[in-house]
Amino acid sequence: MNILYVTNHRQIAAINGGFISDYLNDLTFHGLFELFGNSVVDTTPIISLYKEYEKHIDRRLLWGGMTSFWLIEKDSVDRENLEDKIKNNYYDLVIYGNIRRCRDYYHLVSSCYPDNKIVVIDGNDDQGIDPMFSKHLYFKRELVVDHKNILPITFSYPSMHLAEPTTIKPQKWATVVPGDKSTYVFDNETDYFNDYRNSFFGKTMKKAGWDCMRHYEIMGNYCLPSFDNIENCPEKTLYNFPKKLISDATLLSKDLDINNYYPLLDEVFDYFKNNLTTKSVAKDLLERIL
Repeated sequence: MNILYVTNHRQIAAINGGFISDYLNDLTFHGLFELFGNSVVDTTPIISLYKEYEKHIDRRLLWGGMTSFWLIEKDSVDRENLEDKIKNNYYDLVIYGNIRRCRDYYHLVSSCYPDNKIVVIDGNDDQGIDPMFSKHLYFKRELVVDHKNILPITFSYPSMHLAEPTTIKPQKWATVVPGDKSTYVFDNETDYFNDYRNSFFGKTMKKAGWDCMRHYEIMGNYCLPSFDNIENCPEKTLYNFPKKLISDATLLSKDLDINNYYPLLDEVFDYFKNNLTTKSVAKDLLERIL
């Protein structure tokens, strides 16, 4: 399948406080790339994904700095003659990675493709909806409304980062406590991931939105999240999360019973591997489009 993935890190940075990365935009592209390789074309290179750009980018431009960066070995995507290819309907599908941050080529794309071949994604933290939903299938991360054209979507986790399970956990709680900047002590992925893997529980919470990469980093490193108030999360937000299991994990964190811990952790980890990796979320996205 040939997919045109419309994105532009310069426009993202202009709207995003100078940060060139956008978790949902970038991770969704990575999942599609895992499925279709170079048949998925990012209109402007997502330079925070390709390893060859790593030494040329100031880390201060990367929001979070962990997990969603340098996932693709080489940028060998063919971006030649994009406008001609759009005019000739070369692409089977056009996806806007974050419609509220970039709508490059839209005038041309909308004149060449039917509305149902143009899909838009909205990964912003707020609950706002762009008017584009009236014309195109619209995937919204922090979703609270009910409309046939608006469907939920979440962040995802690169399967290359999935931890090997371990029963050696020397600490009950992971080091990082959301909101307490004094605990943000890690400057590399290896130490950050290992801290979760060595812990029974990791604290997480709703921040600007309910969806947060920390949820994924905890579960992806074979650790249970303690997520206060997850029962208040809107039904269509974090729609594919194992919310009941995470609620059980949060209760268990208050009174750890080792006999119940690993069966619950294994159930959460298995669900996570099957449903919340970048490839899984991209596959689910396409199944709901096509």
